[in-house]
Amino acid sequence: MSLSSDPFPPGPDDVVGEIERAFSLYQPALQVVPVVVDVPHAGRRYPRGFVDNARLPLRGLRRSEDAFVDRLFSHSVALGAPLLVAEFPRAYLDVNREPYELDPRMFEGRVPAFANTRSMRVAGGLGTIPRIVGDAQEIYRGRIPVAEALARIDALYRPYHAGLRGLVQRTQAAFGTCILVDAHSMPSAGLDRDGLPKSDIILGDRFGTSAAGYIMDIAEEAFAGLGLRVTRNRPYAGGFITEHYGAPGSGVHALQIEINRALYMDEPTLTPHAGFPALQEAISRAMADCFARWSGWLEEWREAAE
Repeated sequence: MSLSSDPFPPGPDDVVGEIERAFSLYQPALQVVPVVVDVPHAGRRYPRGFVDNARLPLRGLRRSEDAFVDRLFSHSVALGAPLLVAEFPRAYLDVNREPYELDPRMFEGRVPAFANTRSMRVAGGLGTIPRIVGDAQEIYRGRIPVAEALARIDALYRPYHAGLRGLVQRTQAAFGTCILVDAHSMPSAGLDRDGLPKSDIILGDRFGTSAAGYIMDIAEEAFAGLGLRVTRNRPYAGGFITEHYGAPGSGVHALQIEINRALYMDEPTLTPHAGFPALQEAISRAMADCFARWSGWLEEWREAAE
């Protein structure tokens, strides 16, 4: 699919129905930057059986959704980078986890022996198949069959990561390097780990292990130059995607970007507010700056001008 503008058509955002595919991939006519953007938590398609069997209403299930982040970053396609967007909701399956971070207490039947059942994320109810959303609200009325969990992983998790891995490998082969932008949003409530209100933008590079310093420096300068408050790694340093794909020594850099939801949406009603267009434009401008500088274009333009 080749697109030159916002690829997302207008339509209802609450969709109850079967998940037809693991992801949608939006590609420029020609990829001209060594960048891939992925949005793993903005999926809005909730299977009917999942909704009917949940303790929570649909709006409650959507509290863990990075609502509209795919649209905030949609202009990345026009800037020359492919955009990969998960079609399924985070409450149903979380691809920003190891493939088998599973809580045995959630399931009927025995989880595979190779499953990671003791991670901090599992303990907190936020494994590959989440147990909670929002402020520790339980999703399920009771246990679910372990076979269902494994089926979700096979049908959605594996294809998503196969698609993302393919984009990263293709980009690195074409450009010699790849910068993966892992796009998310965060609730505005709560404080960071220093006891301060959350910033507008939080950049995560696993404390310097998933991306070279200049990648972070350029991103911070781009967002701060637009008047946005930016911090690094606190309280979000990056999850499985950032950790798993980021390998600066091998030429692959992974950067997580968290957007404060209060900037663009009414959080209780899950609807974009009047600030949405301005933030979408700001993100587009920041990404244009980052893409150019990460690619070395600005230096070439300056030399040409001189």
